[in-house]
Order: sequence, then structure tokens, then C-alpha cells
Amino acid sequence: MMIEIIFAIFGIWIILLYIVKKKGKDHFSLVGPLIMWKTEKGKKLIYKIARKKFWKYYGNLAIIITSTAMFLTTLLVIWNVYISFKISRPISPRLIIGIPGINPVIPIGYGIITLAIAIIFHEFSHGILASFGKIKVNSLGLLFLILPIGAFVEPDEEKLMKVKRLKRARVFSAGPSTNIIIAVISLLLLVFIFCPSIEAKGGVVTISKIEGIEEWSIIKSIDGKEIKNMNEFNELSSNFKAGKFYNITFLKNNEFHNEKYLHGIIVLKTISNSPAKDKIKSGYVIYKINGNEMKNITTFEDFMDSTHVNQKINVSYYYKGNFDNISIVLANKYSFSHNKKDDGKGFIGIVVADINGLVKDSSYYASLYNPFKTNFFIFISLPFRSLSPFPKELTNLYNVPVKPIFWPLLNFIYWLFWLNFALGTFNALPAIPLDGGYVFKDGIGWVIEKIKIKKAEKITSYISSIVSSLILIAIFSILLIPNLRFLFFSK
Repeated sequence: MMIEIIFAIFGIWIILLYIVKKKGKDHFSLVGPLIMWKTEKGKKLIYKIARKKFWKYYGNLAIIITSTAMFLTTLLVIWNVYISFKISRPISPRLIIGIPGINPVIPIGYGIITLAIAIIFHEFSHGILASFGKIKVNSLGLLFLILPIGAFVEPDEEKLMKVKRLKRARVFSAGPSTNIIIAVISLLLLVFIFCPSIEAKGGVVTISKIEGIEEWSIIKSIDGKEIKNMNEFNELSSNFKAGKFYNITFLKNNEFHNEKYLHGIIVLKTISNSPAKDKIKSGYVIYKINGNEMKNITTFEDFMDSTHVNQKINVSYYYKGNFDNISIVLANKYSFSHNKKDDGKGFIGIVVADINGLVKDSSYYASLYNPFKTNFFIFISLPFRSLSPFPKELTNLYNVPVKPIFWPLLNFIYWLFWLNFALGTFNALPAIPLDGGYVFKDGIGWVIEKIKIKKAEKITSYISSIVSSLILIAIFSILLIPNLRFLFFSK
């Protein structure tokens, strides 16, 4: 039924596109699959708002914010190019397109609303600063993709290019800086209002399935001993014996459950073309190898470091209620790591974890929304970790005020931050036709004129074009290099 509704909506949209193309006249036009609506209504409001002297100081601050963002974002792009040479997995081109419904990590509901807000404030700030600088605003309007997804303000470009550099820089800087300011306000709301309002229910949370215990369950006790936090869990689990059962009581969907857990190292996955492939499965609990107890990751790694190529080992494991053994002949670790120090060492080809690595303190997920408690890169990468919008399963881990609206509001504020930050920093890059590109060009022109170099305008244009091209190449490299590495080195 849902598919039929989606097809019907897009069918109606195609008909609307056709009607606009034939009869749009002055107010409606097409921009690819988008419908653009132009109007002069709202110009008086912009002129009225722009009368305040406040906008002069705001424009000056905007130049500082945009210039700072330009520098830092350019460094980030360069760093990502460097990192891309270490990635050998395919990256979808959709990840660099910040449009809800196309980019798989941006939720359609929160994404459309917050992106529309970000674009509206971005464009209107341009219009206000243009009006403050006595630059005529020709028109305003909205962009539609079924729903309104943005707005635009068109200043008189001919006059804009003739005014003093400072006035022009204020206009171009206004959009990115306004987005960044909204992002900062949203972040502060999360840090000082929302995060302190989240109270963990105690215990530790499973971040992966552990035998019969589902992901995102709260472990409350082990063999009747209460677990309040990660320290208590680590202290208790340090005495676990490999191959012994322990009774775990956990909370899932507000219901208590009991499950027997056999201690050992848990197989997460096997590596292609390795000895373990097709012999060991994800979910196996290995409790002994050659009679040695596998208590944790350290004991497993120490044992494997003592092995050699072509050595035959006997693996004792537990899986879905059954105990069994399997013999495996080890490969040369060097063939997989390509590190000379591994030449001759044994390699089995499994990725494993112990129970301590598969649980987190119950306060962990709430702390991710506070970059002062984790770090900013983790905070901004939450959508790529499937942790924003905040997973419904995790909401049961916490007590919050006014629960029905708390989580939707937290998600809204986070995406208001995320898309304003993305739009603001991207537009601050020194690449024409982005706002930062024009600010950069005027800045370079000012410097060249001050040092009195001949043909200043021509040199400024060359430098601006070169930098714009390099930024564009760098952005595409971040996507292209990992895909090429995957294509040529994955086999």
C-alpha cells in the first residue's frame, strides 16, 4: 500500500512539473526536478528588519565566523583526503549529497523540516545584509520538491559586485555564519538542557547480541549479584571462568528475562579466504584452544602470537546449546596483514570480542549527545552509527521528562544542529560558487592590492579559480579514492 501511495505522489508531481513548464509564466519555473516560486512579497519585511544598525556588527562578526569556518573546513577536507588513502571499502556517492531521501543517513521527516529551516535562515540573512548595504533585493521565493525544501533571496547581482568589498563580504558571509550560529545554539541546548535531563536506569547495556541476550538489553544482575555500572560489571566478570555458565538477568522492552551465558570469546565474523571461513560461524563462543582457556581478548591474542604457520589447533566451542570441537590448520599471518613482523605466525581468520567489549555503561548513549563528554567527531557522526534519530529501543534505558515529546524534540534539535552545521561549513569553503569562494576571492584581491602587484584583478581571478578547482577535486577524491582502492585491492 505504501509503495502505491509513493508512486501516486510522484505521479502527481510529474504532472505538476509539466503544468509549470507549460504555464508557469513569471512566478513559477523549473530547476531540475524542483519547482521554484518567485514573489516580491516579503521584500518590505526584509527592508524593515535591515534598518537596524545591529546588522553592521552582525555582518562584521559573520565575516570572522565564515573566515574561521573556511580555514577549519579546508583543513578538514585535506585531512579527509589523507584518510581516504587508508580506506578500502566502497563509499556511496549519496553520502555527500545533503538531501533527505537521497542521503541514506538523513531521516526524511526531521531532515526536510530542519533543512528547510536552515535554507530559509541562510537565504534571508543574505537578503537582510544586502538590504542593509543598500543593495536592492529583486525577489524572494520557495523551492518545492513535493514539500517546501528551501527558500531563496535574489539580490541585485550587478549592484552587489560594484559595492565595496566589506559590504559584499558581509552579504556573502551572512548565510554560512547564520547557519553556524544556529548550529551552536542547538548544540548548547543539547548539552545544557537535554543531556542533563536524561537519567540512566542503571546496569550495563549490550551493544551486540550475546548468545541469547538481545542487543540493547540492560544487564541488571549476574548470578543474583546486582550490576549498577560498568565498574561493577568489570569487577564481577574478571573472575569468570571460560567454559562455565553464568545466569544473567536483563531488562528488554521493560520486561525482565533470564538467560544462561557461557563465558568465552565471541566470534563476530570470519575473514574471507582464511582457515576459519566456512568452518567457524558468527556467534560461536570459543572457550578453549588446544586446552587453553579463552577468558578474554588478551588470552586469545597471546595464544595466537605463540602459534606458527601450518600449525594444527583444536578449537572447543559452544553454539546454540551445543558443544563441539573443530581442528584448523593455521595460515601465514603475513599473507593477510602484509606486515613483515607477522611472517611465519599463525593466522586463524576470526574477529572476536569478549563480553566486556560488548557492553557499555547505561549512561553511554546519552553522553554521545554531549560532545564535551565524548568528542565532537563522535557527536557529529551519530547518524552514521545509526544513533540519530535516537533509536526507539534505547529510549527504554532512560527516564526523561515528558517522554512522548522529549525524544522527538531531542532528535529535532540534533538535526537542526547537524544540517545547519553541514550547510554553513560547506558554504564557507573557498570555492566559487559557494559563499566562501566569493569571500576568499575578495580577501585575496584586497591583499594583492595592498602589496601593489600589477594585474591584481587577473591574478586574483587565477588564484580563486585554482583554489576552487583544488577544493572540488579534493571533495571528489574523498569519495573516489576509497572506491578505487576497494576495486583494485579488495581481491
